[in-house]
Amino acid sequence: MDKSHGVDDHMASERRKTFVAREDLLKAISEIARENGKSLYETVNEIFETVISFQKSGIKMQDAMEACIKLKKFKESGYVLCLENLWNEINLLAYHACPAEVLESWRTSGMWLAKRHSTKNAQNPLESIQSELKSSIWNASEFVMREDGGSIYLELINPRLSKEHSNIMLAFFEGVISGLGFEVSEKESQIGGLRIVGRKV
Repeated sequence: MDKSHGVDDHMASERRKTFVAREDLLKAISEIARENGKSLYETVNEIFETVISFQKSGIKMQDAMEACIKLKKFKESGYVLCLENLWNEINLLAYHACPAEVLESWRTSGMWLAKRHSTKNAQNPLESIQSELKSSIWNASEFVMREDGGSIYLELINPRLSKEHSNIMLAFFEGVISGLGFEVSEKESQIGGLRIVGRKV
């Protein structure tokens, strides 16, 4: 008896197994395939190849998707990518040349950020702002932003912040707090961090 023939039949049977998925997902993928001018077969295989590629790279599919969504939102919100040392040097040069103007520009940017989130997420702009800033402020060992009754509290700890950069970030957060309808009652900046408290106006 030729056992190899039975093995071949088993492998062929395995290959012929139907791939089962939720109907709504299949409809969505079919629509994606149609929009991209591809067959359902091509699209499904592209998805599998992408998942396998991420897995081999040590990246979870969910993490990759969230990162892509964040980058898209940052781009739509006016963010740009820049080398950290270049960004820091530009800010220092501007700050030393005209500190008052630089701080006012950052304060205005903070107010703009708060107004944008208040418009898009009127129910909970603070949570929306905190989510965006946690994703965009790198190298921070701690970032706290919370509201308690009629007060708002914010603290940022980043060992890489110079005194000048702490002052700049403080001005930015003053703008954020002001844009949310609070008045700054306490503020402090130093090398490596800052703290600010606001009261509801």
